[in-house]
Amino acid sequence: MAKTLKDLLLAVLNATLILIALCLFLGWKLASTVDDITVKFAEKVQIVAPLKEDVQGIRGELTALRSDLSSLQLSGTAADSATARKLSEALEKLNGLENNLQAAQARIAELTEAPDQLINTAIENSADIVANRIIAIRGCEPAS
Repeated sequence: MAKTLKDLLLAVLNATLILIALCLFLGWKLASTVDDITVKFAEKVQIVAPLKEDVQGIRGELTALRSDLSSLQLSGTAADSATARKLSEALEKLNGLENNLQAAQARIAELTEAPDQLINTAIENSADIVANRIIAIRGCEPAS
């Protein structure tokens, strides 16, 4: 009887150690995969940096064009009211384009300066998707 209990205890201990080793191995593989994904993602975000510079250049050109149109409007070279109205409409469109470009530039700057937020969001979304799939496989659909 004592030998059977001893063998049973050793078997449980052995199985527990094997499970712990398996969990550690899977955790290590997961951590290395996350590190690889993070490095690749950071490299991809750096591709956006030249785009940021291009947007700055376009924004500068729009500003120069707006100032040229404003100077034309103020200098009185517009002979009639239709031309003056067209100049005003063009200035309004340019202001709208410049505002849109400025918003895009701010979003690009956020991506290039802080890719950690984007990486964290991607990881959280992936974890949510995996958790939902596991719940669906288990047959335990959350109440909606």
